Amino acid sequence: MANARIKCDQNCALAKYFPAERSDDFENVYHLFGMQNTLKILKSVEEEERDATIESLIMEARMRLEHPVHGHFSVARKLSIEIEKTEKELEIVRQKNHICKGADNRAGPSTRGGQPDQL
Repeated sequence: MANARIKCDQNCALAKYFPAERSDDFENVYHLFGMQNTLKILKSVEEEERDATIESLIMEARMRLEHPVHGHFSVARKLSIEIEKTEKELEIVRQKNHICKGADNRAGPSTRGGQPDQL
């Protein structure tokens, strides 16, 4: 029974959200949240929010499958570190740009073809 696949057939309470081509998503959500918790979560949100809620559960289940220890947190943390690094790089570029602009201003007007730039 350990290798038995769990399926959401047409009589399944979640069939509307998990058609046959999404059987892997159903199985992942089922294993992470269980049927009762999934139904409870869906009942706790408004009808118009249920599709987005299912997509969120699917994403969480996929993240947990890919990153079993920390789930989506490990992905979020990695992205946060990348953002911090990129922001620091951007600040360095802005500082260098400011220095270059200052050097241009001190050097006087640039010339093209022997004529000063017109403002």
